[in-house]
Amino acid sequence: MRIRHLGIVTDDLERSAEFYEKVFGFKRLGDIRTPGHYPGKAIDLSDGEVNYSLLCPDERVETSHWTQGTLGPNHIGVEIEDTAHAAEALKGYGIEIYGEDKEQWPPRFFKFKDLDGVEVDVATPDRSWKF
Repeated sequence: MRIRHLGIVTDDLERSAEFYEKVFGFKRLGDIRTPGHYPGKAIDLSDGEVNYSLLCPDERVETSHWTQGTLGPNHIGVEIEDTAHAAEALKGYGIEIYGEDKEQWPPRFFKFKDLDGVEVDVATPDRSWKF
């Protein structure tokens, strides 16, 4: 068993898609209208293994299925080879990294908050979450 799909709510689909494409090299799979309990739009991205759905509701309503209160995903983790490239791309967005080993460059692990405040852990394969 493994996780194959993550949904991330944003208020600006294009901005978030461009961000994840530039920082991590994610590929855009498509843009869709989301029906039913989740009325809005979505952009699907992939790293080749996991699907990342960026979701933008038509309205922000407390009773909507879009809102999860304080429960739900806390952060996401991304494994990449080139952490230096990602760190430099983040600087271009004015985003600070933290949690890294300050004595090692490029870092094998660091954290940042994306444009919507979602915390993202970044690790090289040798520092990743393999069990």
